[in-house]
Amino acid sequence: MRDAGVKEGLPADAIGCMTTATIEGTETLMKHKQTAVILATGGIGLVRAAYSSGKPAFGVGPGNVPVCVERSADVPKAVQDILTGKCFDNGTICASEQAVICDAPVEQAVREQFKLQGAHFLSAAEADQLGKVVATQQRSLNPAIVGKSVEVIAKMAGLSVPPGTRCLLADVAGVGREHPLSMEKLSPILAFYVVDGLEACAKRAQEVLAYGGMGHTAGIHTRSREAAVKFGAEMPASRITVNTPTTHGAIGFSTALPPSMTLGCGSWGGNVTSDNVSPLHLMDIKRVAFETRPVKSARPAVSTVSTQTVSAASTKEPVVAGGKIDRQEIAAIVDRFLAGKRIEPAASPLPAPVVEAEAGSMYTAPAPPPPPAPREVKPTPPSSNGAKAVEFVSEDDVRRAIQKGEKIYINARTIITPSARDIGDPAEVFAKV
Repeated sequence: MRDAGVKEGLPADAIGCMTTATIEGTETLMKHKQTAVILATGGIGLVRAAYSSGKPAFGVGPGNVPVCVERSADVPKAVQDILTGKCFDNGTICASEQAVICDAPVEQAVREQFKLQGAHFLSAAEADQLGKVVATQQRSLNPAIVGKSVEVIAKMAGLSVPPGTRCLLADVAGVGREHPLSMEKLSPILAFYVVDGLEACAKRAQEVLAYGGMGHTAGIHTRSREAAVKFGAEMPASRITVNTPTTHGAIGFSTALPPSMTLGCGSWGGNVTSDNVSPLHLMDIKRVAFETRPVKSARPAVSTVSTQTVSAASTKEPVVAGGKIDRQEIAAIVDRFLAGKRIEPAASPLPAPVVEAEAGSMYTAPAPPPPPAPREVKPTPPSSNGAKAVEFVSEDDVRRAIQKGEKIYINARTIITPSARDIGDPAEVFAKV
């Protein structure tokens, strides 16, 4: 990631990683004073740690994705899509299919297609053997099988499968701790259920989601738009994919969803968002909002003219044409007012911020100005203890002082911006002289 970023102009130290990952190191990183926002992907423990760190955090949860093959589905394509999603990266994507819920009228056709396309159905005894390898004694997922191929997993379970098998399927009687193959497996293994009707399919899918995938993703294969909408409305999931692999559909590859592998689970999964988390979620966006709708008041404003401020002879009303105010005329009035007050303009005004035009905005973003020269902070004469107080402190001044471990000396005349004080006071950066 760093190499790709550097090629595009990213500073080399913008991306880093912990070479030795530990819980203690992760918690320290989360709580570090220079950490501004946290994006946590993983188990509920990691997400809770991020939310309790005291920092703004996006947390996303696990997926236990059910996919329904409804009776009107294009069965060959549905099976092809399921295997494409499940076999991609040996099933490690959190949005990959975990359970196939087959509508009874197409059961035989679905089973036949899975066999034709390289999947292998296990017997009840073989499924029990596999379940003992998939789950630990604590009924959690065995990390030893995660991302492994069918051949490796079959050998671990003592199973014999045909050469070239892409995926293992097992008929499962229910959902929960007593059915280890009903959990999220993160490997080329699918649970297989047969139900009768869309309503029963939705009910079983809800059970699967409730067992470790709440709020994440569900899928359906159908030729009926009505069935897809009805199924989606019933799902406690943030993404409902239709007629596409859930792996590729949920991350935005085969759908119009935002491209991301960090998939929020919303309030169902205890997450702060149900979106596909993208770089836009990590950006602070400032908006300058002009009034577009007048606010009525029980006490309308009274127009007055102050002769002490601006004389009538020097005041010229702004031109109003078709309800639009002439901004240049207003600027001229303000200039005359400031001239009357004898307010001197700043010697070195701050550069105008770069404003990016929003989609659909009536304003056009100006061309970016050249980088401003570093602002020099002019100190006041030294006090009795030799320290020099600065005249002005901004948020950037405070951040630089924190990074360098330095103090900022101030006195009663020092101007401190609110954001600088919000950051500096807790960090005890300011010292009075």
